[in-house]
Amino acid sequence: MINLQRIAPPIWAPDFARHRILLNGPRAEKAREAFAPLLSSLYEQLQRRLDAYANDPEQCFLETDSFPCRERLAGTYYIESETYEACDEGYRLWIQVRCQEKPSHPGQQEHGYDYLGLEAICSLAPGGSEAFIDEGFNSSSI
Repeated sequence: MINLQRIAPPIWAPDFARHRILLNGPRAEKAREAFAPLLSSLYEQLQRRLDAYANDPEQCFLETDSFPCRERLAGTYYIESETYEACDEGYRLWIQVRCQEKPSHPGQQEHGYDYLGLEAICSLAPGGSEAFIDEGFNSSSI
């Protein structure tokens, strides 16, 4: 079993992956304001979802030749970006995270340990007091 820990963006993280706040569309600032008081709760939900994902052998595989492979995860992640948007159904927030890889090859010290990118999509109804993270993650190799 692995428990992931959130860290600050590492020194080697590219500029575009240093917890950027992005506003998408004319009412995006309203979306950011609506999500602001709910962020700590969303980060807690995100943490639980990340741990569940990393420990689910149907999503984060045990075989070393599969991607993503749990054995390659270092147990740390950081937030790449948050993108806010207003839509007809309310507000959306996309949280991109970067999970690190255990050191395994030369050059990682200089170029970084990013391994797995995950995107969580959060929804908030207009006037709502609770935000929800959609089921599942969009994943990518980094």
